[in-house]
Amino acid sequence: MTLAVATLLSVRAVQTPPTPTLSQLQGTWRGTSTCTDRVAAPACQDETVVYEFTRGAKPGTVHWAADKIVNDRREPMGEMELTYDVSQSCWKAEFTSPRLTSVWRLTVVGGKLTGTARLLPGNEMVRRVELRKQ
Repeated sequence: MTLAVATLLSVRAVQTPPTPTLSQLQGTWRGTSTCTDRVAAPACQDETVVYEFTRGAKPGTVHWAADKIVNDRREPMGEMELTYDVSQSCWKAEFTSPRLTSVWRLTVVGGKLTGTARLLPGNEMVRRVELRKQ
């Protein structure tokens, strides 16, 4: 192997982050979910949230249970299954309700979880989340 090929391979290895493991995401996270586009999502409300991540029903999935805090009590908002999208370097889930379809993308770096929700089909970002592992 030439030095140029070896250098290229080592650069690619540095640029391609490893796929996160379930243990990095698994557990309880607390933080905020804030509205970013009230024109696209006029009913949106900023929230304090608690997310629980556990092993998913299928291999390679993570179960996400999302609660919001109202009057110092947890209220369930919903549950989804996430999969890791290597091409986007994030945990990803699509949420569909009678009113909307959105794509959630979450990223874990150390003890911090960040992410967004975007409406489909227009791709408007309507939420930004920032949480810390408990």
